[in-house]
Amino acid sequence: MAPLLVISAVNIISVRLFWRYLGTEMYALWMYVNTLNGTFGFMDLGLGAAVARYLGIALGAQDRKALEEYWGTGNLLALVIVSVMAIVFIVVGVFLGPVWFQVSPAHISSLRWAFVAGGFSLWLSFYGNFWLVLSQAHFDFKFIGLWRSILNVAQVATSLWLAWLTRNPVVLIWAGVLFGLVQLFIFVRHALTRYRLGLNLRHSTIARAKELFGISNKVFGAVLVGTFGNSIDKLILGKLAPPATFTYYSVSSNFGSRISMLGLSTMGPVASQTSRAVGMGDRQKTVAIFNESFDWMFGFYALGAVWTVFWHRIFLRLWLDGDYAQSVTPAFTPLVIAFCITGIGMVSAAQLVPLNRAGVELVFAIIRTICMGLLAALGWYWGGLAGVAWGVLASRVVTIAQDLYAIRLIGGGGWLAWHTWRNLLVQFAVGGAFFATSRFLPAESLWLIAPAALHGALIGAWLLRNQIRKILSKP
Repeated sequence: MAPLLVISAVNIISVRLFWRYLGTEMYALWMYVNTLNGTFGFMDLGLGAAVARYLGIALGAQDRKALEEYWGTGNLLALVIVSVMAIVFIVVGVFLGPVWFQVSPAHISSLRWAFVAGGFSLWLSFYGNFWLVLSQAHFDFKFIGLWRSILNVAQVATSLWLAWLTRNPVVLIWAGVLFGLVQLFIFVRHALTRYRLGLNLRHSTIARAKELFGISNKVFGAVLVGTFGNSIDKLILGKLAPPATFTYYSVSSNFGSRISMLGLSTMGPVASQTSRAVGMGDRQKTVAIFNESFDWMFGFYALGAVWTVFWHRIFLRLWLDGDYAQSVTPAFTPLVIAFCITGIGMVSAAQLVPLNRAGVELVFAIIRTICMGLLAALGWYWGGLAGVAWGVLASRVVTIAQDLYAIRLIGGGGWLAWHTWRNLLVQFAVGGAFFATSRFLPAESLWLIAPAALHGALIGAWLLRNQIRKILSKP
């Protein structure tokens, strides 16, 4: 969890500075590229998830020969597929980006160059992910966490300096390309020395390719629909709304996506552990993985949602400028709650592929995309910026339905366990009590941060009580 939590905290702090240094239109241009980048989440055609599954199964079965064949075959396919898709991204961005997104004629050239840089960045992101998956399959999370934390913090710090110096988002994207190259080099070198695995292209076989494509074609469908669906609200808003409104929404969405990183950080461990369990034929371990991961994350996401409901106004005043905070407020709370539900749903999503239920994941992805697109569009015409945000929140009922399917499939607890709802009720009661005490303070007082901080700190300490107890008990 460390690298994603670190970069989330750094990004939350840096959003205000990026917006101030780049200006509204240049920040919106940067977000346009990131939006199209998000729609290319299918870029590896589902191969990454398939490789992760079979690497875990091979390691669980202690089959070195199969491990080398799956890795070599996946590597060969990845180099071809990711390279072709990066070219497609550049072509689509250069020719269709200025048509779809609202940019002034003076900035069309900058937008096109941003998409060119984005293509290289996307290639490094997806091909580097294959080497990340290799480390995850070996449970080498300490190595992953250390280097990704260091590089992510260094990248944000460098990007902030470049934003202040150049006021140009294209430069920031090229800086990301440089850091992507450094990260790829580190992961490749680690795999060579630690696992004795390089490209291993000579170990690739037609038989292993067929096995990988047997899973990847289903995953590709789910990822294709899912990545488009995850960005469909911003695609619709980018077409209908002016740059300023799109920026207000992007700030809230960016904050929410950072919150969902806690769930995203568990997907690698959950998928790798589940694949190992499948390789060993241990069904009960799969249930334990789901229950422990769900219960761990639910407490923190419940805190995030409840804390935002009660304290979003004082937080936005401290985080953003006064007028800017008021413009962001209508979309902030519903989007944060929506991303909290997304984060919780990543546990079940991570287990469906190892359990060979990628087809079911595709069905849920289609339904979720249709609901999100429809409700976001209706929300815009019904209530503008706030309407889109509430429409996105309403579409998360499909994510909960996917969780319930996984729970029934493996016999887990999750949403069906009484302690889940007891946790939520207790958190609302505690949050409400702290909020009630704040009524004695003026509505515009900055002292409101005191009960807000105490609320978050006490619940956070309670959720981490076992970890804190272990730390305090050490000599």
